[in-house]
Amino acid sequence: MFSIRQNPLLKGFMRRPNMKLVLQLLRYGVAGAGAVLIYSATYLLFANLVFAKGYAVFAVAPAFLLSLSASFLLHSRWTFQEHGTRDRGFGQPLRFTLVQAGGFALNSLFTYIVTVPLGGANWLALIPCVLITPVATFAAQRVWVFA
Repeated sequence: MFSIRQNPLLKGFMRRPNMKLVLQLLRYGVAGAGAVLIYSATYLLFANLVFAKGYAVFAVAPAFLLSLSASFLLHSRWTFQEHGTRDRGFGQPLRFTLVQAGGFALNSLFTYIVTVPLGGANWLALIPCVLITPVATFAAQRVWVFA
């Protein structure tokens, strides 16, 4: 009789997932959702009410600064609480800020491309910002900031 557990090609698929990593990803998602709400609300407020059409990219900075603060608190105290070590000095906050600066650059690029050359609505720029940037920053935070 055929058994998946006996097949060497399929054996790896039967392993139990790393539950610590799964729970960490869930916490990252919840904390990230809060940061995304802060980012999105601030971005849309500035992009639609403060800056003229075509200048939505300038709304990325205040949105990112507010979400950066909330994000560091949530991720350092909750998401990655059981992963790696905590740095009492400036090293860890600096690494976190550098990773987030990379996220800021990605969001600025996405926003510029969507709203200027493509002429899309301000809210369309949130799609790549919300779907791509968090994946990149999670990976960097896990292996470098909170390692």
